Amino acid sequence: MISAAHNRVEYNARSRKVCNRMMRRLTLLLIFISFSFSQENVQHIVMNLDGTSIVGIVDSMNSETVFITSEHKLDQQKLALDDVYYIYNSFGKLYYISPNYEDRLKLIEERSGFLITITGDTLNYRAIEIDHRMDEPYVYLATNENKLGHKLSLFDVHLIRIDASYMEHSVRRGCITGVCLVLTGLGLQTLSYYGDRSESLPTDASLFQKAKTMGGAMGTSIMNFIPGLSSAGQQYQSVTVIFPLTNIGWMIYDYYFDKRTHYFRPLIREDQFPHSMYWFNPWRIVKNKVKETFNPFIEKIKPILEKLPF
Repeated sequence: MISAAHNRVEYNARSRKVCNRMMRRLTLLLIFISFSFSQENVQHIVMNLDGTSIVGIVDSMNSETVFITSEHKLDQQKLALDDVYYIYNSFGKLYYISPNYEDRLKLIEERSGFLITITGDTLNYRAIEIDHRMDEPYVYLATNENKLGHKLSLFDVHLIRIDASYMEHSVRRGCITGVCLVLTGLGLQTLSYYGDRSESLPTDASLFQKAKTMGGAMGTSIMNFIPGLSSAGQQYQSVTVIFPLTNIGWMIYDYYFDKRTHYFRPLIREDQFPHSMYWFNPWRIVKNKVKETFNPFIEKIKPILEKLPF
């Protein structure tokens, strides 16, 4: 009796092991099938700066190019990342965002305005916060009545338009442009004064003599831009003209080209944006150029730095 009961226990244990093994295999098979099915249905949408889009599968990408196989073409397409606004997939996840995209988000979050969804709804907001994450980004709107008036997916946004406070950004750029023009004029005038004074220097002038002459030329140029001096200050009036002109110029430019409106998705896929979403950022351009210039040098000395004991 004991032996028969023991055999039944062993038989039941083996049966449970077999059933568990079959359930695990069945579960893995279902997971594999669902994963394969989702992989076949996932699509990437490449949104260009002009609003046109390409739907397909992104095969690969590097720092300059993205390779995609379009849904209507069997051949692989090569796209320059400089022309790409952002890339997302059919699951609502960002795959790539351009510097133009990031610059616009930072500017939008500084101001109030209104938002239009792809369904045509208009939402006014007092403050806005946009997820900078790649996984399912959301837009959070605060209204005068509620701290959190609306929450919606960024992919449901057609455009975001900043209100009249955007002119503050135009004035800021006008002031920076004015400073650059004044410094350029100061530098050219200094070089002109130095050229005139260097003619009186001996042919074998020392570096100290040349530096002293350059310092005197720069001092004279600076005095020309200071008002209230009897013997100088002739250039001060040009400063009073440059700054208002650059400010008004940027305000007219931004208003005429509607730079306060930022598009994210066209209402109809085949349509284009009214204007390109390229955002001119001189600081970013200079930073990238400096990085490109010094990167080869850094790569060469990197092995040496890694061998240092500190």
